[in-house]
Amino acid sequence: MAATAPVIMRVMASSISTAKRAGGIIRDVLKKGDLGIVDKGKNDPQTEADRSAQRCIIASLAKKFPTVKIIGEEGGSDLNVCDDWLVNELDEGFLQQSCPAEWKDVKPEDFVIWVDPLDGTAEYTQGHVEHVTVLIGIAVKDAAVGGIIHQPFYQQPDGEMGRTIWG
Repeated sequence: MAATAPVIMRVMASSISTAKRAGGIIRDVLKKGDLGIVDKGKNDPQTEADRSAQRCIIASLAKKFPTVKIIGEEGGSDLNVCDDWLVNELDEGFLQQSCPAEWKDVKPEDFVIWVDPLDGTAEYTQGHVEHVTVLIGIAVKDAAVGGIIHQPFYQQPDGEMGRTIWG
């Protein structure tokens, strides 16, 4: 199914899986205790979690979709990442959805993926992790067509960490 799914379905399914992995990286950086904070500007911190999550997202998506334009909030991104950060899986649950007819034939070069690897950085640095999200937006020819919100610190009733919402 994955190999024959329309590009938009594969981009969304890959973005969902990648957002979840980025959330794990964000939790791992917090556990280490050294956030690696630098100031991008007045009241605009950036942490190692921002940089690492963005590298994971962009490297994973660029490997799968080399002609898709990807724009990350944290600027240029080093695509050399450890294998553990490269996400190859597609979210199978998403691939079970039907693709709207108007999106079935969109070419990869018509996509732009927008990445905010850690929305809520200031809150993250202050320990208010319930406000932290990973955001990935997908546009086709200047129109928003999909988005993923992952909450890495949301605790599921079964104890699993993280919740992902997409549309």
